Amino acid sequence: MRKGSDILGKAVVAYDSGEKFCRVKDLIFDQDSNQLLALLVEERGWFSEAQVIPFQSIQAIGLDAVIVPSESAVVRVNQIPEVKRILDRNNVLKGTHIMTTDGRDLGKMIDLYFDEHAGVIDGYEVSGGLFADAYSGRSYVPAPHTLKIGEDVAFVPSEVADLMEEQVGGIKGAMQTAGEKVQSAAQTAGEKIQGAAQETGYKLQEAGRSAVASATNLIIDPQEQKEFAIGKTAQDTVTATDGTILVRAGQLITLLNAEWAEEKGALDLLYQAAGGDVRQRASERLQAGAQGAGAKIQGIADRAGSKLQEVRQDTTTAFTRAVISPTEQKAFAIGKTAEWTVAAANGVVLVLGGQEVTPAAVAYAEQAGLLDELYRATGGRLRDHLALKADSAAAGYVIEQAKGRRVQQIVRTRSGLIVAAPGQIVTDIVIDRAKLHHAERDLLNAVGLSTTTAIRDRANGTAAQVSGRFNTTTHTAGTQLSDGTDQIKEGARSLWEQLRTTATDLQERSARTVEEQRIKSALGRPVTRVILDERDDVILNVGELITHQAIDSARQSGVLDVLLSSIYTQSPQFSKAEMQAPEAGRAALTASTGDK
Repeated sequence: MRKGSDILGKAVVAYDSGEKFCRVKDLIFDQDSNQLLALLVEERGWFSEAQVIPFQSIQAIGLDAVIVPSESAVVRVNQIPEVKRILDRNNVLKGTHIMTTDGRDLGKMIDLYFDEHAGVIDGYEVSGGLFADAYSGRSYVPAPHTLKIGEDVAFVPSEVADLMEEQVGGIKGAMQTAGEKVQSAAQTAGEKIQGAAQETGYKLQEAGRSAVASATNLIIDPQEQKEFAIGKTAQDTVTATDGTILVRAGQLITLLNAEWAEEKGALDLLYQAAGGDVRQRASERLQAGAQGAGAKIQGIADRAGSKLQEVRQDTTTAFTRAVISPTEQKAFAIGKTAEWTVAAANGVVLVLGGQEVTPAAVAYAEQAGLLDELYRATGGRLRDHLALKADSAAAGYVIEQAKGRRVQQIVRTRSGLIVAAPGQIVTDIVIDRAKLHHAERDLLNAVGLSTTTAIRDRANGTAAQVSGRFNTTTHTAGTQLSDGTDQIKEGARSLWEQLRTTATDLQERSARTVEEQRIKSALGRPVTRVILDERDDVILNVGELITHQAIDSARQSGVLDVLLSSIYTQSPQFSKAEMQAPEAGRAALTASTGDK
């Protein structure tokens, strides 16, 4: 929702030209329909010549401007009879007293709040009156469906005063048990931690494998590794990082196996499986020439150190990004002072220690992959952010504790939208709005509750409600509270089981994803061996293409892994005649009549 006074004075910008061409002077709304109708943008002495922007012509209301499609959105008030009628009536709301029909003074109207999408009036800010705040003298009056405005007083139904009474302590409606809340929060946290750990683990494994292969290639030339392996019998089964079996133990290594291993980045593994000894080859080179070998080993160490540093940087970046989005990191860093100098690998300094971070520096840091370092250099702390996220997540589970309480300070989003107004009583609508904009923690603070206090009050409120509802004795209430505690303990005991189940599910899903990728890579490629089912019937012969039917048959016969490990991955050379299929596919283009 928006506050009326926030709109006054804002520039109006045409979307087609990008020009500011007028400013908002006033808001025009219909008291009968409780609806904002238009913005008054210019007055020329007489209302008949006033110019307005119909509400439906507004594209967006931002922090600094109101956006309309073009300057033609501004029209003369004579073109909109319902708006002209309201201006002719010349009702001035500011300063009007709001009073209930049974004579209770709710205060003097000084502003209004409206829904920025529908234009519906949500409520009024008033000064003084029955429910005025002791510090600011302000309160919030919910907008009734019927508002009768007179010369000095606007009358509202008596029920409006009831909606303004604070009802501290109660949770309205049924709520989940404390045990369910603990389990739900723990499962959410567990899934996020498991996902981040799995992503980091994959990255470390891949980077570590790459570092080992690079070190082997520096000691022994890849061509030498292939020549050594071809014709030898594999002592161990060699598997690529994607799960593809390159050669099985006891199998004769062929040129095809060696080229496939090189393509998969596993040539060093094939070399070792064929009996190659990397350490021995390094020792031989040392004996051949100590100085040259020493220089090469130093190069290997430097490269390995550089690789490890790169891995560490990639891992840190991935983990930081899993916790804090790049957008949040950029927003945090801009305008802050760097605690130390941040420089790229090529020596280019992004920002000096003690220098203010600019948007250009942030953009360059993101491009250079150093956004997380810049975030930390400007005071960003993962621990603080995790604690804030945990507090915000907990606030989302106890936000109902704010219901019925009076808002003490305005709650806004970063874009300037108002979640709750000062003096407003928190209702289900306000809570839903806070959840929509992830402002649960701010709303709790605005009603004077911390997350910890809200959790404690929730427990106390639940016990009190149980006691009042069933009108039981103190002993019965104690039993109910004990039951609630037992549920919490039971939820905590089952937390580990839930996390283990979640981890197992993630692993199974990962395995299925790998298998699906292998199947997609296999379809349409020839096989290098005969694939037999359990009855020794041939599913595919050597050189035949892998089809969906072959995949299904192999899966039913339990030989899918054998099939996927027998793929010919090279690019064969065919003559034009060999490439011509005996019959056209059902999705192939047919020759036109003129070509026949």
